Amino acid sequence: MHDPKMQLLLAVTAALCVIVLAARIFGRLATRIGQPAVVGEMVSGIVLGPTVLGALAPDFSGYVFSAAVKPTLYVIAMIGLCLYMFLVGLEHEYHPGSRKDKALPVVLSSAGVVVPLLVGAAAAWYIADDYRPSGVSLPLFMLFVGGALSLTAFPMLARVLQERRMMHTDFGGVAVRAAAIDDAAAWCILAVVSALFVHGSLLASWKTIVPSVLFLGAAFVLLPRLFRAPMEKAVREGQIGDGLVVALLGTVLAAGWFTDYIGIYSVFGGFVCGVALPRVPGFAPLLNVRLMQVVRCLFLPVFFAFSGLNTDLTGAMNSTYVWTLGVLFVAGFASKFLSSLAVLRSFRWGRGESVAMGGLMNARGLMILIFINIGLSLGLIEKELFSILVLIAVLTTGLALPLYRLHFTPEREEDARRAWAAKRVSSGSEPAAQPAGAVPPAGHQQHAGDLVGAPSPG
Repeated sequence: MHDPKMQLLLAVTAALCVIVLAARIFGRLATRIGQPAVVGEMVSGIVLGPTVLGALAPDFSGYVFSAAVKPTLYVIAMIGLCLYMFLVGLEHEYHPGSRKDKALPVVLSSAGVVVPLLVGAAAAWYIADDYRPSGVSLPLFMLFVGGALSLTAFPMLARVLQERRMMHTDFGGVAVRAAAIDDAAAWCILAVVSALFVHGSLLASWKTIVPSVLFLGAAFVLLPRLFRAPMEKAVREGQIGDGLVVALLGTVLAAGWFTDYIGIYSVFGGFVCGVALPRVPGFAPLLNVRLMQVVRCLFLPVFFAFSGLNTDLTGAMNSTYVWTLGVLFVAGFASKFLSSLAVLRSFRWGRGESVAMGGLMNARGLMILIFINIGLSLGLIEKELFSILVLIAVLTTGLALPLYRLHFTPEREEDARRAWAAKRVSSGSEPAAQPAGAVPPAGHQQHAGDLVGAPSPG
């Protein structure tokens, strides 16, 4: 009845309808029980995969998520991630530094990367006989798994603090700076792992390393010169014209193409473009109004679904599977939590605040899914370990807010805000004020990345 192209269009359209609706439903359910929406959206991807939908309705699943549809979903998901990482990079502008001790975020992030990296690598060595692909060297496998467990989802953490009105506090300043450094370190680890896997050694990786360095230099030199004036004009006028949106999208997609081509993936290209753009207060919220809602409501659910299609938990009751999940969960969660606790206690922070920070720094959210999807596509891990790491993403992200709330009741949050304001006044600084529009619009609230709490607007 229909030619092959029309059949593919029908199947992809049906898949997108199912994906968007499932993400919305599960995201809302998550917020009803006090979880970030991203936890529900990650679960929706698992439900759409072979574990639930594939088992309960194999014919329907085989139609909407057929072998012909999956490559198209992959393309949509990766373009969406490139745009998403661009917006994440651009948002780094609005997260204030700690007034308490500028060294603390650096120490906290360093401990939060190094300790989980080492502990995770040790756990990877322990499970390597069962889960290391035959073509992957043991050191590379250990580095990849350790890197995945060292992640903190910066956008989710920042969104939690914005929702709780805790950005302008000592706690918030330390948390967002530490998480930003943590994420940057994790992407560097992934870039090194990708180059090593593709080329075999750092020396042989010059075909990736040299273009990467040139790309970074060009981005930080050219983008501020090209975009500062039009970005400032957009802020003065209160809106972004189509010409500037097209120029930004073209730049981001070109960067994503280039970084894909040299072997470090489009997420790096998008993120570098966002970070390299000039810091123009008020611009990021304007751009979020134009882009974030589409990215959040369409592209990211496709990525969650694509991850879920590769997540098969039908063997999850196998004793080896459960043991591996327990080993990696304890390695990832405990190393991150205890390292954060130790650093903050050494800086004389209270036990409650230290526990809250340890919980938030364990929120891996969307970031670990990006990390392990790249690993799966490269062949650094296989589907069984991928499925275990997806569960770890859900579990650690789900624990973040409950641990935060153990200490930060609404009354303690208000005390923290008052202490920050009093410090600003006593130091002669003006109270921290957000630029116009700095609180993201409704479409941005649920998801500046991994995001949080409040349900999306109707």
